[in-house]
Amino acid sequence: MNHSKISYYAELFIYPIIVAGLLLYDVESSGFALHPRWLFAALCGAMLWTLAEYLVHRFVYHEVPVLKELHGMHHARPCDLVGAPIWVSVVVFLSFFAVVARFADLEIAGGSTSGLIVGYISYLLVHDAVHRWQLSEHSWLRSCRLRHLRHHRDPIPGNFGVVTGFWDHVFGTVLASGRARPRDA
Repeated sequence: MNHSKISYYAELFIYPIIVAGLLLYDVESSGFALHPRWLFAALCGAMLWTLAEYLVHRFVYHEVPVLKELHGMHHARPCDLVGAPIWVSVVVFLSFFAVVARFADLEIAGGSTSGLIVGYISYLLVHDAVHRWQLSEHSWLRSCRLRHLRHHRDPIPGNFGVVTGFWDHVFGTVLASGRARPRDA
């Protein structure tokens, strides 16, 4: 789905406010002291995001018919403002928060959801950078761009991680430049 600039970039403005609110809720409820449990949960949420990003990109965007078509639009026109509507991520994050709160507590739910959202914001920024920003030749973002462009151009599916290629290494879906993956050779 093509977006206006406002709707495409809205999450970059809304989600930091939500993370700040979850952090302030935890700090205020604890007498203005940040709990290590919240920070640890946030770190776990951010790490969980990298796996979620990989799995959604690999199995949802490349396999589920309606979303595969939407993602195909992105592959066909990578610089266009194509993406899922914001309500999709809102539903995912609210559901995640509710499940964690049900099985743990509000502190862990707030921290882990904040980490997940920060991971998602990182993904949004990196993905925007690899397609639209002017990047210096030796920057980390340029290495992300090169890895992601191989995902777009290679006929063999791979390089599903945008922020990190870690899970591509774990699951054997790394596309090395100019070579097929060893298991596909």
